[in-house]
Amino acid sequence: MAEGILEKFKGCMLGLAIGDALGMPVEGLTAKEIRETVGQVRDMRSPASGHFHFGLKTGQFTDDTEETLILAESMLESYGFSGDKFSEKMMDWGKSWALDESLNRGVGLATKASLEAMRSGIPWQESGARIPTCGSAMRVAPIGLLYHCDLGMVSRYAELQSISTHCSSAARAASVAIASGVALGLKDFPKSSILSMVSSLAARVDRDFSQRLQWAGNLLEMNPDEALEAIGNSPDVYETVPAAFYCYLRFTPEEALVAAASAGGDTDSIASIAGALIGASFGTSWIPQRWRSVLEGRDNIEAVASRLAKMSIILCGGDA
Repeated sequence: MAEGILEKFKGCMLGLAIGDALGMPVEGLTAKEIRETVGQVRDMRSPASGHFHFGLKTGQFTDDTEETLILAESMLESYGFSGDKFSEKMMDWGKSWALDESLNRGVGLATKASLEAMRSGIPWQESGARIPTCGSAMRVAPIGLLYHCDLGMVSRYAELQSISTHCSSAARAASVAIASGVALGLKDFPKSSILSMVSSLAARVDRDFSQRLQWAGNLLEMNPDEALEAIGNSPDVYETVPAAFYCYLRFTPEEALVAAASAGGDTDSIASIAGALIGASFGTSWIPQRWRSVLEGRDNIEAVASRLAKMSIILCGGDA
């Protein structure tokens, strides 16, 4: 296996988890509140007392990374994407925090409702909520990794993994954009080309989302604080996903995650999506040791990435 492709798989999965852990303790705060309390988010930290993530430790991640790993592990077990296996593993995960709320690391309302629907017997193809939040987009990176040689397959499976919890056209389009961005980053496309290509792919699913993504890419000459404020930072895919792409496009890798985690609002999702895109493009060399050393489950995340890389080479017929 080429060392470069393996490092990009690891970079994508580590970047996603690191962004998640970096943004976790300030999720829900405004950008102004973050500036006034911690300044820029440059280091891992634990949440303050009273924060809804209080109890998580420095370097721990949220449901963003948990769901990403569930998706990746389901594909490894099924030798490719299987909606049945993925929904089964999601329901098992949901049972754990339904029985012990302390295990719930910020699961969104759409995902909760969809898992309850599945447990009641509704098929996963019909269980998704029509809410354009980013719960399915934030976890989709493994699809882009595994099927990176075929953007048609990337788009198809990105949508399929979305519909079990988020079936709106915007949520599906956002999943297509992120998975395609990961795939194109692996293949060394320049960032400007990636934005154009993923916007085109997303437009086949939801034109309004595609236009919003392209608009965010037109703000790169603007003051970053003003640009991120204009884009927005809510869990809505019309804000979270363009904000993540903006950070990826505008900054160097480390500074992109700092900006994403400091943007306010849904900081863990913005930073995790940006981290996945950055890692797929640049591998692992950009990741500071101060982040890598405290990341929860780092060895397992790297192991999952390695297994995905090996399977991808087989599925892609050696075209890595």
